[in-house]
Amino acid sequence: MNVSIIIPTYNEKENIVILTNRLIEIFKNSGHDLKIIVVDDNSPDGTSSVVKKLDLFEQNIFLITRQEKLGLGSAYQAGYDWCKNNNSECIIQMDSDLSHPPEITINLVDSIGEGYDVAIASRYVDKGGVSSWPIHRKIISFIANMLVRVFLGSKLHDNTTGYRAFNSDTIELLIKYDVKSNGFSYLIESIYLFHKKKLKIKEIPFIFQERSIGKTKLSSFEILRFLLSIFHLLIYGIKEKPN
Repeated sequence: MNVSIIIPTYNEKENIVILTNRLIEIFKNSGHDLKIIVVDDNSPDGTSSVVKKLDLFEQNIFLITRQEKLGLGSAYQAGYDWCKNNNSECIIQMDSDLSHPPEITINLVDSIGEGYDVAIASRYVDKGGVSSWPIHRKIISFIANMLVRVFLGSKLHDNTTGYRAFNSDTIELLIKYDVKSNGFSYLIESIYLFHKKKLKIKEIPFIFQERSIGKTKLSSFEILRFLLSIFHLLIYGIKEKPN
């Protein structure tokens, strides 16, 4: 299967080397054709330059460099366009900070191979969890997921995880519909779209690891934007992009 992994980056030069090496090793004997797409928002720490020096650059590792920090949602969209143009069959999106254990990618790929439209790495199903989160992060995550379930009708346990896999038809939907958010709210908007389209979704347990290098990018502004996006979806929903 042609597998593409989208990794948005901003100041992740140490982590991206570790992560790409681990992914290459995991997929080496898997029988899948792996492509890693790093989407970098012109990181001041030189993340793009580091990616260009990797051994498998432009063989298994590809780089999309943007001129400024444009946000998580638009980084995913840039990756989706690349995957569509390169006939990817299974598309994974994951964080670059090593909080998403790369070993789970194989389980995500297998789920797409089994016929699921979407596979989600979930912290809140049996055998899933979070390592070393402070209590306020746990409370924020619990409330966020509760709000999505109550107001948007999602049946998923983990609606806010960014560790996901899709088949090519789902990517077509994500490109076709006007998912507006550029930040973490994008994750909620896409879940809402999956729910409305009645996609077949599987949740796979994983243990979230707090980053050991760099700083978290979850800000108070992103939390506020997340809350506003829920109410925006309730009022307006999601429509197809104009032609």
